[in-house]
Amino acid sequence: MSQEIEEFVRSQYDRFNGGERLPDADVWHADGVYVTSSADPDSDTYRGLEAIRKQFQAWVETYPDLRVEPGEVLVNGDRALVWAHWSGHGAGSGVPIEMEMAQVFTVADGKIRRIEEYMDRAEALKAVGLAE
Repeated sequence: MSQEIEEFVRSQYDRFNGGERLPDADVWHADGVYVTSSADPDSDTYRGLEAIRKQFQAWVETYPDLRVEPGEVLVNGDRALVWAHWSGHGAGSGVPIEMEMAQVFTVADGKIRRIEEYMDRAEALKAVGLAE
């Protein structure tokens, strides 16, 4: 099961980087939740597929060439921690951005139920029950 979850999660980055930028009902639960990092100045919780789609759309409009490359993936039960590298350029300014952070996925019935962002690796590990 953990291999299936890892493959599913990695495939979501392939979809995003391949041009399928907005979440859809094929891979997200209708009542899914996306929680941005508490370190983000615009930290928020997006509930429901439509709210999550709007957040993704805002990212794409702000950074049209945004790429999110998964690195390490650790699975524990129905949760997967992905340490990802984000890069792109501001739409108006062309200013490059680069950062790394964890995304913790909760997968249920073959779809994403929740994603939470963490800038701190230890917090992310704790969130998936793999605290060091």
